[in-house]
Amino acid sequence: MTASSSPIIFLSGAGGGAPDLNVFRDGADDNTRIEVIRYPDWRHYVVNQLSADTLIKELAEQILAKVPQGPIRMVGLSIGGHFAYGIGLHLRARGREIAGFCAIDSFMFVSIAPSAQWKKRALEQGFELLRKRRFGEFADFLRSKFWRAWIRLVGDRLPLFLRALASARWLPSVLTSDPVVEGELSMRMLVRTTAPWLADLDRTPVPLEVPAVLLRTALAQGDDAAWRLRCPNIRILEIPGHHHNLFDPENVGALHEAFIAATEEWRAGHRVD
Repeated sequence: MTASSSPIIFLSGAGGGAPDLNVFRDGADDNTRIEVIRYPDWRHYVVNQLSADTLIKELAEQILAKVPQGPIRMVGLSIGGHFAYGIGLHLRARGREIAGFCAIDSFMFVSIAPSAQWKKRALEQGFELLRKRRFGEFADFLRSKFWRAWIRLVGDRLPLFLRALASARWLPSVLTSDPVVEGELSMRMLVRTTAPWLADLDRTPVPLEVPAVLLRTALAQGDDAAWRLRCPNIRILEIPGHHHNLFDPENVGALHEAFIAATEEWRAGHRVD
């Protein structure tokens, strides 16, 4: 693989999916490929009893399939930033070069319990969608919050419950007809599986000495010191907005400009004009 054909690897937040990937390109004439890494669904966690270490290895194998040789560049959103750090350590140990790494609003967490003031933030997010008249998104938001609350009520019994579902000959119609509940279950199993691993990362952080950037909102400022322990060369820039609306029209322009400016050096040799 030549330098000009090397993609940028994107690791999403816990919910999976990807935003408009043009935010990571420098204008209409930049044809850089951006490859999205897929997270497993809830069945993979419960049927195969997937561990965090195995997950990182599986994600790394996806990246190696997309970049079989040459330098690797990664962008991680939210929990994807933590995965990119862990994958970077794993791939460097295997002799691969990590030429660039960018984490976007990847705040630290050590528990799967709801964060402080989550109700207040959820209300603000819901009212924001109504104010912008994004009614379809608001309906999805309500369904998501309903299923998330139900999953939290199930608590530690969730893996056992899902294991029974996975072995059943038929699934409840809600699981086959509503992608929101599928997404919430997969996200919850991803977070449950990786939360202890994430906590261990910062007990004895291993330096990833590569060109690194953290683009974060003001709320995540308290995690700067932890990121500097992980990546001694990291450059940290504050971006406007909140965690849930970084890619909304009022904030995506600033995110784009910050990303392009901060990553210019490690993108320069791999741009396709």
